[in-house]
Amino acid sequence: MEIKRAAEGLTIIAVGFIFLGNTFGVIPWGVWWNIASLWPILLIAAGIDVIGRGTDNTWLRVLSSLLVIAGLAYGVFMMPTGNSNWSPWGPFVVTPMTTSGQNEAFSESRPHDPAVLTGEARVSGAVGTLKVKDGSDLVSVSGDSPFTPEFKVTSSARGADVNVGMGSGHWVAPRDNASLDVKLDRTVTWDLTIDGGVSKIDADLSSLTISALEVKAGVSSGTVILGAAESVASGGVPVNLDTGVSTFTLRIKRGEQVRLRVDKGLSNIVRPDELTSVGEDGGKQVYETADLAGGDYWDITLDAGISNVRIEFY
Repeated sequence: MEIKRAAEGLTIIAVGFIFLGNTFGVIPWGVWWNIASLWPILLIAAGIDVIGRGTDNTWLRVLSSLLVIAGLAYGVFMMPTGNSNWSPWGPFVVTPMTTSGQNEAFSESRPHDPAVLTGEARVSGAVGTLKVKDGSDLVSVSGDSPFTPEFKVTSSARGADVNVGMGSGHWVAPRDNASLDVKLDRTVTWDLTIDGGVSKIDADLSSLTISALEVKAGVSSGTVILGAAESVASGGVPVNLDTGVSTFTLRIKRGEQVRLRVDKGLSNIVRPDELTSVGEDGGKQVYETADLAGGDYWDITLDAGISNVRIEFY
């Protein structure tokens, strides 16, 4: 069994090396589409592992881990990442949303509306760079994508409803240079969802008023910066972070009150000394800043997955 655990450890290390290469630009993020196209290997490896469990054969279970490692290596070093005829879904036929299959620049905006005080915004990335920050328009987006970008905005005195993204569909080839730059009205209170996909996330929310925040990091690296918490209901400002398989940094304005609930999974989490353990809640470890007494505070829930997460004050 010790040999099997060692093989599982090597699998995690292999995934970590790929992300390290992604982070330093040595390996393109698009290799994850290569790896995803090898999904039958996961089924074969899972079957071998089941047989190994049933026959109590440790070496079969080790073989299942080595098969996964071999698939990771093949996806990174052997499969192309720039062939326009390559399909990330193997035998399935895919059709690009643009006739050339190349990125096309886009820019859209909706002007500031003084009647709009609150809004819901959903921002979706794909493969590339995703940036979110404050601006003077109700919403503005720019960037480039191989698909028709999503830009759906409605507004009234009851609030704004915003859906923006790089566009969806099957990527004909990885587009590490695709980008989406989103700016939201700094005078509006936002309920914000960020779905990173396979992206590098750069979300500076320090000048935005946030009533709720959900971040789905997916397979990515990223940074989210929070400013002052302004609660619109009892219980603080809810922040749900699902870091998936990523390298992720959460920066919080120094002096802000914070409650942090952590389900760390197979992750490394670095937190500041100001957040001290106060027990458990629903199977999650709970940390708080000193003298947390309600009012305006960040109420953060972290599902870390397989990630390297850093929480820090600035």
